[in-house]
Amino acid sequence: MSNNRILNFSVLEEEINPDNVIAISELLAFLQTRFLISYMGNRMQKIYADLYADIKHKNDINHVFSDGYDLVHEGALYLCEHYGEHINDVIGYSKKGKQITIRTMCIRKMMKLINRDSRDYYRNTDIDNITDEDEPLIELKEETNNDYTHCDEIVENLNLTNNMKLALECRMAGLSYPEIGRILERAQSTVFEYFVKMRKKYTVIYR
Repeated sequence: MSNNRILNFSVLEEEINPDNVIAISELLAFLQTRFLISYMGNRMQKIYADLYADIKHKNDINHVFSDGYDLVHEGALYLCEHYGEHINDVIGYSKKGKQITIRTMCIRKMMKLINRDSRDYYRNTDIDNITDEDEPLIELKEETNNDYTHCDEIVENLNLTNNMKLALECRMAGLSYPEIGRILERAQSTVFEYFVKMRKKYTVIYR
């Protein structure tokens, strides 16, 4: 079976409705994970491959869906709010007057899930990989997790815009300013400006 039959990209031109909302979300998740491979490396490559397998075998009752398919569910939940519209319909404008489409917002929903899972991935250790020599370090790892929780509280107190929060999540996942700019569809200078403003907010509150 060819990719064209498994992935019917023409559905992206259709009006969003209950019959195609999953298919549209699958394609958006597929395209976004493929785009992120060059930025996030082997782990994103695996998510991308697993997602393709999920799409290919979704009608097989014995197929076990991967965690990557959560992106599809996340996107579909958002798209359900826009029945009767198209993914390229404009639903708002940024402060600088740039159009914001349903597609853009759907991908941002997915990106938040990707970044959250990426942070959890790098914070957690597989218990099967812990050796006897690692045992004395358990307490130190717990302290590190507590520090991360405190970090979340600090971010919440900064009262950041949605774009700033997403930029910060991307940065914490290891992405560079140019990479974040591509994801947010913003210039690199704008991304840099986000972080300047975040530092100023932090300084005012925690100096």
